[in-house]
Amino acid sequence: MKKMYVMVVALFVVVLGFSQTTTPVAPAKDVNAQIAFKNDTYSFGKIIFGKPVEYVVEMKNIGKDSLSILNAQPGCGCTTPSFVPNEKFGPGQTVKMTIRFNGSVIGAFTRYTDVYFTGGLTKKFTFSGEGVQDTPPPAPATATQKISTKN
Repeated sequence: MKKMYVMVVALFVVVLGFSQTTTPVAPAKDVNAQIAFKNDTYSFGKIIFGKPVEYVVEMKNIGKDSLSILNAQPGCGCTTPSFVPNEKFGPGQTVKMTIRFNGSVIGAFTRYTDVYFTGGLTKKFTFSGEGVQDTPPPAPATATQKISTKN
């Protein structure tokens, strides 16, 4: 009985070993070989806290096949990408994406948006800046006069 048990376990191990196959991992596709980007990294410089700002990323198809933007995933709720989903842009054509930031930070910041294209291409757009408090307007100068009380 022990021999039968050992043979069944050995057979199970052999079958399990042969059932494992390795799937070749496809190399990551170079998005920069297919699309030329303008403003994929952007600096706002100093922005006023709470004041929304935006910038535009231009994407030109430099490849041979038509592409489209499938999705754009911002890194936080303070960032909103605006684009036409699944809009095809062929070789030589340019599309634009507006990225808005609500300005809800004081101090240095860096935010990003991951963009997914057809053909398994992805790109990370990054923007940075520094949120500063809006300085209140100077108080009006009050005139101080000496009033003479001599009679």
